Amino acid sequence: MHCSLETVPSLGMMGIVMHKVMQRAKEMYQEFDLNRSQASILFTLHQRDALSQKELATQLNVTPPSITSSIQKMEKEGYITRRTDEMDQRVMRLTLTDKGRACIRNIKTVAVQMEELMFRGMSPEEVQILRKLMQQIYENLEQDSGQNHNK
Repeated sequence: MHCSLETVPSLGMMGIVMHKVMQRAKEMYQEFDLNRSQASILFTLHQRDALSQKELATQLNVTPPSITSSIQKMEKEGYITRRTDEMDQRVMRLTLTDKGRACIRNIKTVAVQMEELMFRGMSPEEVQILRKLMQQIYENLEQDSGQNHNK
């Protein structure tokens, strides 16, 4: 059974669109033997250089344990390495290896292709409006999550 997207509530529409985006991104990243989580880790380490697992998780808006297996797999495959923090020996810093840095080009290629696909048929102004609306939704939800819900 197929329903018309015009009748789907906004929240359902957002879910449908995000599912489709993630599904397509997964297909594109598999071409480079990466999953979306691993690509996000590589890209974040590329932008921020050496991060602890806790800092990386914060940047990705996930919990540190939720990325442990991805980090271990990526370390085993030679994309990232751990080294002791020079200022605090208790902290391990994650950094990209040469293989990880080379892989960034593939991630950027997929990101560009995804944006071209998602925004096909839209003007730059429409894309900017969409970004502004998504940012407003995010800020509304962020603000609400900080309020007391024991009303």
